Amino acid sequence: MPHTRHRAATLGLAAGLAAELALHFLEPRLAITWSYAHLGRRAALWWIGAALVLVLPPASAWAWRRPGAARALGVLSWRSAVAAVALAVAVLALGRTWPAPLVSIDPWFLVKSVAEGTGQNGRWYLLLWSYERLAAPLHPDQAQHLIRALSDLEASVALVALAGAARRLGRTRGEAVAITLLGWSAFGTAQLVPGYLDVYPFALAVTALYLCAALGALAGDVHPGWPLAIAFVAPFFYIGLVLLLPSTVVIALSAGRRAEGRAPLALGLLAAVAAAGAATLPGFGAPFAWRAFVARAHADSGWQLGLSPTSSLLPLGYLLSGAHAREVVHTLLLVDGVGVLLLVVCGARLPRREPAAALLALVVAPWLAYVVAMDPLFGAFADWDLFSYGAAAASLLGAYAFVAWGRAEPRAFGWLLGLALAAAGVHLLARWNALDVDLPRHLLESPYHVR
Repeated sequence: MPHTRHRAATLGLAAGLAAELALHFLEPRLAITWSYAHLGRRAALWWIGAALVLVLPPASAWAWRRPGAARALGVLSWRSAVAAVALAVAVLALGRTWPAPLVSIDPWFLVKSVAEGTGQNGRWYLLLWSYERLAAPLHPDQAQHLIRALSDLEASVALVALAGAARRLGRTRGEAVAITLLGWSAFGTAQLVPGYLDVYPFALAVTALYLCAALGALAGDVHPGWPLAIAFVAPFFYIGLVLLLPSTVVIALSAGRRAEGRAPLALGLLAAVAAAGAATLPGFGAPFAWRAFVARAHADSGWQLGLSPTSSLLPLGYLLSGAHAREVVHTLLLVDGVGVLLLVVCGARLPRREPAAALLALVVAPWLAYVVAMDPLFGAFADWDLFSYGAAAASLLGAYAFVAWGRAEPRAFGWLLGLALAAAGVHLLARWNALDVDLPRHLLESPYHVR
């Protein structure tokens, strides 16, 4: 019976990854195409994608058999710090050379708010407040360049933090590298890297930092106050980061079960609540002005503009429609199709009663509910980045489930890892910095909801 389940998972992964590749190489004219189209916009991309599919599976299978892949993880050295700095420099260069295109009006609102120093948006309350003060000494024309540079820095932090989280999840060097590569190659992460002009690189960085710190707290290496403080304060910078809060229950339960962890947990909770209280001081003039903050965030959420006249959530009729189901599927394919597939097929292999898996699941589950229920005012295509930063948790959980499955199937795992990376790579070739390609058609496929 276990052998049959392993074979079914192997076939399911191979079939799912092959289907994702087929969407990109064949580009069928379906009802919605924005999650996979445009590999053919340049002839070379098709051939590079084909080379990835041919080369990566056998190369990965070979690498997975090397002794180094099974070696235990060592202590971080000075080389790790040098690599992190080099990665940040590479991201900065990438952002200056190939900045991400814009497909909605939110970036221009952000630039205008920062340049004029008059932005009042409760959804981005402390982030706007911080950016405006950093831009104050500059000429208004420089605001856009400042935001892009900050986005590059935030993206660098996100990539390093994702690698740190992967080290917490993997048992060996090979597993840590596999999880890192699958996390980095998710479109929701990769597209936010090259100078993305919006608030979402910050949301990605905070999510990745939280996951890294939270996994460290579960392992007993990081004080629980750090991830708790990040989760409690983050929504004041960007309201969508409230999705991190349910997972803090796992940190509290894990620390509370250890006698030596109860005092640090109490101190951490106290510090996190105090930090969340102090977060309202700059904009509201008083600590713990949470009710006023929620009221401002609600007023600035655009709830009156979407399909529902009374909510930022979708009305039930649209929520249950075929059009919305297609949009949800294509959003997931765009943001992290490989990670979602790995999670669906291998999720049953996640270690039971494993706090790390539970923590990641309690980030992914609210994110999925958010994808389904939230009304993207500019349509799911133009507002895709509303859901982008969830790829951090989805890719980590999917990759974790995948490597857990692969421990029982090492021979198949090496090949399928290469195929998964090839599928992610082909997806990036098709969609990375290509959101503006054939824009009118994709906006018709996923029209604005603004009334």
